[in-house]
Amino acid sequence: MKYVFGDLVERNISYQVFFSLLVVMFAIGAIDSIFLFLNELSDLSESYGLTQIVIYCMKSLPYRLFDLTSYVCLLGLIVGIGSLVDKGELIGTQILGKSKASIAISAFRPVFLIMIIGLLCSEFFIPGLSQSAEENKLLQKDRVLNSRGYWSKNAYTISNFKSAPELNRIIDLTVYEFKNNEIVNIYYAKQAHLINGEWEAKNIEIINLRKPSSNEVNFATNKLPSLSVDFFQMLSPKYLSLSNLYGQIERASSKYRENQLALEFWRKVLQPLVTFSLVLLAMSFLFGPMREQKTGLRILVGISVAFAVDITQKLLGSISVVSSIPPSVTVILPALLIIFISMVLLKRI
Repeated sequence: MKYVFGDLVERNISYQVFFSLLVVMFAIGAIDSIFLFLNELSDLSESYGLTQIVIYCMKSLPYRLFDLTSYVCLLGLIVGIGSLVDKGELIGTQILGKSKASIAISAFRPVFLIMIIGLLCSEFFIPGLSQSAEENKLLQKDRVLNSRGYWSKNAYTISNFKSAPELNRIIDLTVYEFKNNEIVNIYYAKQAHLINGEWEAKNIEIINLRKPSSNEVNFATNKLPSLSVDFFQMLSPKYLSLSNLYGQIERASSKYRENQLALEFWRKVLQPLVTFSLVLLAMSFLFGPMREQKTGLRILVGISVAFAVDITQKLLGSISVVSSIPPSVTVILPALLIIFISMVLLKRI
């Protein structure tokens, strides 16, 4: 267990960094939520009130925090190790025989834990929550037009639905049933649920176009035609887990869609590498030019670096979606550049 958690001195470093990570994560999450709340107030209406805005902010927070994990780790490490420097504990640790490498490993343990939790959440928890947040917001704002809903086609039907708050529930479903290349029936349901692999709904409205002289709407059946709805080909990439992103890249309907999926996939897969590069940069700062600086200046420099890296990644990502540059290159290139700069700075210490 000593090799996993370290000795008493190393655990003290890990605890200090872990506590700083939690404080920074809470602070960034609170600030981000406040700004998101203020931004959503511009869309305040009877159907999208304060309660709905608060729920949206809470549901979207996990994805936004996951997106900022690398920068949380950077700032958390600067605050945690910086506090040890200010209190003289880092010098005491080195006097006790701990090398800079062992100090760095001790500081990296809680960061590694945060990265593992983030990857697990991005696979099992965050996608569904993000989908629910965004889709319900659009519904409550009443901003989804039929032309901007979701369309799906199989051999005998074309279906359109307004929104999909969950993978097993769709809103305002319209199904056009074909026979001999002609529409024979139109089905409409306010909601439909996926039960045992089949889509079912209540109070289905059916219009029979074979009897155009009759304007009657039939409510006699609760049975929908056979539907084949592949959400993973329609939903935003940020709604998809890592495994779904990987499976959908080769099945993308266009190059633009393929690049979107690939960019989101590589951003999630390579986030540990990006985090490691920023952690290495933070260690090079703390052991080098910023060792004697005040905590406020360290935090300011950390925020500036995080902002610069974030802007660079988003800019390169946007370019890769509309160009022939592989999305993986735009994600890994900044990380490798940061690692190179960090190694150069560490060698000068």
